[in-house]
Amino acid sequence: MQFSGKLSALPRIKKRRPEYDSKRQLFDVAVRLFAERGLDAVSVRDITSAAGVNLGAVNYHFGSKDTLIHEIYAELLGSLQSRRLARLDKVEAEAGGGRLDLESVLRALIEPTVQEGLKSEGSLNFLPRLMFQAYAVSRPFLDDRLAEENDRTALRFLDALSRSVPEVPYERICLRYYAIIGGLLQLITDAQGARRIERLSQGRCSGANPNLITEELVALYKGGFSATQ
Repeated sequence: MQFSGKLSALPRIKKRRPEYDSKRQLFDVAVRLFAERGLDAVSVRDITSAAGVNLGAVNYHFGSKDTLIHEIYAELLGSLQSRRLARLDKVEAEAGGGRLDLESVLRALIEPTVQEGLKSEGSLNFLPRLMFQAYAVSRPFLDDRLAEENDRTALRFLDALSRSVPEVPYERICLRYYAIIGGLLQLITDAQGARRIERLSQGRCSGANPNLITEELVALYKGGFSATQ
């Protein structure tokens, strides 16, 4: 018997271009190395060797090490800030023109950072360590980019926090906001490396527990922001 039916065309599988794979591999490897060793301690040769590509690949895909660093901060910061602002947009929409709920604003700022920072995989979990490096050492080629990205989001949250606790002077809002950012970076980087909080608490506190960290930080700063003295 002869089969006379027609076979349906199989969907064509799209293959990633080798140059795209090489660029992404370089990006991901560079993020990890910069976070673990520091921006200045990692050379282009270190990155290409760990990525398994030729020495000229960084210049080919990014132009220079500085441009690669720019792209890393722009992508990781942009991703995190987008998640924070999406949460904040929802809080503001629900409040209309009225007073914002302080706890909801704090969660919009804190929770995405903790969730991403304590993931076991993905480039975004390296961002807190990279931010520590950016804050610790002035780098003119990087500072302007960070200021542009961070200030836009920070001003949105400062305004939202002011709407949450209008009785608190704006200068105190600014100082307390900065305390939140510092606390977030400290807790997440400790959980990723030294785990000092676990030693100090004799194992009672797990710095790698995102729910615990989120709830403790929200409770702490909710009380702190509410203080008028």
